[in-house]
Amino acid sequence: MAQKTSINIKPCNIGSSEVHNRRTAEYLAHIGKDKFYVRTDLMAANETWVASDFGGTSLSERYNQIAAMVKEKTGRAMQTKDRERVNKKTGKVTVVRGSTPLKEGVVVIKDDTTLEQLQHFCEVCKERWGITALQIFIHRDEGHYGIPGDIATWKPNLRAHIVWDWMNHDTGKSCKLDEKAMSDMQTLLAECLDMERGSSKEQTGKEHLERADFIIADILYKASEVFRRAIEAIIHLATERHKSIFSPSEAADIKSVMQSYGETTEQQKAVGTWLCDYAEHRQPFDEIKHRHTLNEVGDVAEGRYDWKIEKRQRGIRIY
Repeated sequence: MAQKTSINIKPCNIGSSEVHNRRTAEYLAHIGKDKFYVRTDLMAANETWVASDFGGTSLSERYNQIAAMVKEKTGRAMQTKDRERVNKKTGKVTVVRGSTPLKEGVVVIKDDTTLEQLQHFCEVCKERWGITALQIFIHRDEGHYGIPGDIATWKPNLRAHIVWDWMNHDTGKSCKLDEKAMSDMQTLLAECLDMERGSSKEQTGKEHLERADFIIADILYKASEVFRRAIEAIIHLATERHKSIFSPSEAADIKSVMQSYGETTEQQKAVGTWLCDYAEHRQPFDEIKHRHTLNEVGDVAEGRYDWKIEKRQRGIRIY
């Protein structure tokens, strides 16, 4: 029976993507040994491809270049925040998603999947939908032990990561892929990798956090008090019917986690998205609450809660 493949695409977490994909020493040092899922003795089998026009540029630098390009092409700053559009005739509210110029796809692969196959997949994606692959990483060192430390029980979790520039650099606008295009991409992937297409989201009825993100978040939730409080604050806002904003202490915890893993506002917003994804994994939200919660977390990253946090730190009560 042919192995199944699929690709899960989401906004690229600039703060963690490169350190995870490049297996930096700092990244490896922060993974809890009791949950260690990367075998250093297998790292030599990992493979990397970087687009020639990307070179030694960091993802943060690419993001800033895209922002400048959008400003030049459109005359407007890049819109990164979701906003609502109301039809004055019908009253129907449509959510206009903010721009996510860098996206990352996690691909299920098999033992003999090659960089050339993945490059071909990316080339066809470029031709059909205009998205440009910047980096491809094949990870052959991830998995888990049936019995801790017993190599005979090791079960690999073979994955490839593809980081895309999701922008049209001629127009300054993002590439638009509808549900059919995303479904077609799954079929194309299976053809390029000579694998069977995985079940659609409609068939499986579920979405998932990418494994690495989930494991890291799960470790931090158990080990870090401030991380746990931040997640619980997000869950509280997303599930409490009459709650619409974070308290100063909740915002302070979320901001603390953001600052631990992101330096710039955009990086901290990416961390915020990751926190929301993990919080929703622990406690599902309804769609409206999810959107509102994500916006409030974005406000924390953008500094709109800073005055409340500062007053709390000075002992001034806010009602």
